[in-house]
Amino acid sequence: MTFDFTTVYDRKGKDALAQDAIGTPGGFAPQAPKEGFSAIPMWVADMHFATCPSVIEAMNNRLAHPLFGYFSESEAYFQAIIDWQAKRHQFEGFTKEAIGYENGVLGGLITALNVLCSKGEEVLLHSPTYIGFTKSLENNGYRIVHSPLTLDAHGTWRMNFEDIEQQIVDHHLRVAVLCNPHNPTGRVWTREELTALYAIFEKHH
Repeated sequence: MTFDFTTVYDRKGKDALAQDAIGTPGGFAPQAPKEGFSAIPMWVADMHFATCPSVIEAMNNRLAHPLFGYFSESEAYFQAIIDWQAKRHQFEGFTKEAIGYENGVLGGLITALNVLCSKGEEVLLHSPTYIGFTKSLENNGYRIVHSPLTLDAHGTWRMNFEDIEQQIVDHHLRVAVLCNPHNPTGRVWTREELTALYAIFEKHH
């Protein structure tokens, strides 16, 4: 299959937040560029490549049938996940019963928090924090405790393990949200960083 990574699409007026929100009031998006400059929509995690052709084809096939009532997950849905985990992560023994359907990452996050802790509890996140996490947690009754990431001498964002542990102890935290790659800094955490982080989590249950 051929993928197109060179065509530049005009997304103005197409409900594209990355493009249309620039210069709008409220402080969420960047200010409009000065006269003579063009807006470069690289301020939010959005892709300016066309959607994979096979995805569009599958959607078009479904749209050809004009009814969109309630649905249940098909066997093919579960099998695709099981096959992906086996192929990509060599994870065998995965079963349909272990898979839950969520309509998006943020919905899945809130479902997990509802299982692991109670509304009103504090949850640890790194800052700067993805606004989707902020709004989802606050709108669902959770309180956020931030552990700020710090820039090292090479301009790389790093976790502050001492601060993370102190926040856990001070606030009696039971849950932390780990974003990998981190949004918005883009850091992909190393095995060593994750090992150190999980050691703290294990120590404090």
